Amino acid sequence: MKNHIILAVLLLLCLIPTGVAINSYKETQNAPVDEKTAVRLSIDDVNGKNYLFEKSTGEDAENMILFFLNMQKNATKIVALPDSLTGEQYFKVTISNSVKDNSYQYYFDPNPQACYFVDPDGLVYQIAEQDAREFIGTEYAESIYEAAAMPVLTLSGDHTVSPDTAEWRYKNYTGEYVISDTSSMVSADVENYSLEGGFELLFDQDPDYFAVKIQNDAGELIYDGMYADLNTTFSFEANTKLHIDVIAEWYDDPERSYCGDLTYRFTSLVTAPAEFYLGMDSVEPGRFVAVTALNILNPDKIQFTCEPSIGFMPTFYMEGEYAVALIPIRTDAAPGDYTMTFTYGGTTQDAHLKVEKPTFGGASKVSVSSTLLNLYRTEDTIAAFEDLVAELTASSEPTRYFSGYFMEGLGGVNGKPGARLILRGFGKEIVINGDTSNTYRNNGVTNSALAGTGVYAANAGKVVYAGVLDYTGNIVVIDHGFGLKTWYYNMGSYSAQVGDMVQRGDQIGTCGNTGFAPFDSGVQIAMSVGNQFVCPYDTWSDSDDVGKVLIWGIEEK
Repeated sequence: MKNHIILAVLLLLCLIPTGVAINSYKETQNAPVDEKTAVRLSIDDVNGKNYLFEKSTGEDAENMILFFLNMQKNATKIVALPDSLTGEQYFKVTISNSVKDNSYQYYFDPNPQACYFVDPDGLVYQIAEQDAREFIGTEYAESIYEAAAMPVLTLSGDHTVSPDTAEWRYKNYTGEYVISDTSSMVSADVENYSLEGGFELLFDQDPDYFAVKIQNDAGELIYDGMYADLNTTFSFEANTKLHIDVIAEWYDDPERSYCGDLTYRFTSLVTAPAEFYLGMDSVEPGRFVAVTALNILNPDKIQFTCEPSIGFMPTFYMEGEYAVALIPIRTDAAPGDYTMTFTYGGTTQDAHLKVEKPTFGGASKVSVSSTLLNLYRTEDTIAAFEDLVAELTASSEPTRYFSGYFMEGLGGVNGKPGARLILRGFGKEIVINGDTSNTYRNNGVTNSALAGTGVYAANAGKVVYAGVLDYTGNIVVIDHGFGLKTWYYNMGSYSAQVGDMVQRGDQIGTCGNTGFAPFDSGVQIAMSVGNQFVCPYDTWSDSDDVGKVLIWGIEEK
């Protein structure tokens, strides 16, 4: 019995330290994080840069922890954050004791009267102006100053180059310079880049001094001077490896809030400059032109502008060594000279296109019954057709299936026309029942032919739609690749199915009269490039341009 008592006492004595430890942990967990218990301060600025202060590391860290604790004590509780801060980035500040972290959202601003924080319970406080002044004057607040962001150097629009050395200073709210921490931005490694289509250096903030030194792989000096003079004196063979040194300086200017010096060293393999060619140099409104580019590795990187604007952004497709795009000219494009500018890598090139006067001719009147109008030409039926157009023109086959001339759509192979009559050509303004308020522009060619006459694929391609719409009746759409499609509607019947691969002259349906068809019997045949309907005349076998889509280097006349 005595032994049992002794054992119980010993067990109790062993448990006492555990109980004390548990109680101590609970007390620490429940205790406020204050100057007595705080051991760590972590600050993540709006750029994600972290500053860590451990009390055990010395007086400076201890003072920073104490500073934030006092900043919280001196703050004034307010109802809510200003509306201007909703959704804005903030500093994440975490103050910790040995077992607990308290995280705060700090909204610092270059204006010391506009600094706030939100505590872990969601309560909002305005920071005392003096405390705000003291913090936003330190290097830890540099992310709130736009001038603290070092200039960025890009190479041929594709690569961001890291500096080898960097000294950067910015002015804080007092107007005094602060040295920026650039340690995470520099890299002593000699970076290597592959450049497409030329060589171009560009800073997002223009330097006052911008010098470049370029050597080839044999160590021979190719250029040594100001970058602004580079294009007039610099030449090199394509696919040459270049060794490049850059020195850039931003002077101390009272009109600016930054200054500094950056140096760079890198190598680059430069391919041949991009070249752009138009298939034709003049075209009528409603028609289209092909552009071919050489020395292109990634066609998605080609940039395009046009003056005056043509309201279209071309998509380039690769075919062997060429990148090709088809560009439609709107039917309402004003006649005149258009400058198309193509940019790829370090190459920018202008191509000039003359838009001639249109030859659509005058308006054409059609007479249709009210039954035909009310059934097939309504806001809803037109909207359904427009939805289909938007869906089908949003993408295209990346392979060019078409070649040579395009058939007019009726008759046999080799382009021989059948018994048919063109009632209304492309671009004609159609006036319904003499009502000038009820007009539309013909988006294709309206053909009159006996019911049952064959309708044929104008060129090789893939059937991407075959079905029936109220507005178009029986309709088939063929994607010929590179953004070019042909549309066949108002047919009596269709035999093609989605997914069919067709060749020029393959029968896809018959003439008839379905949907809104203001003719006794026939077929409407249209052509589109991208999201715009275009005139097909230049592609026919009897056209002045030999019936081809004139693609420089591929389908030249």
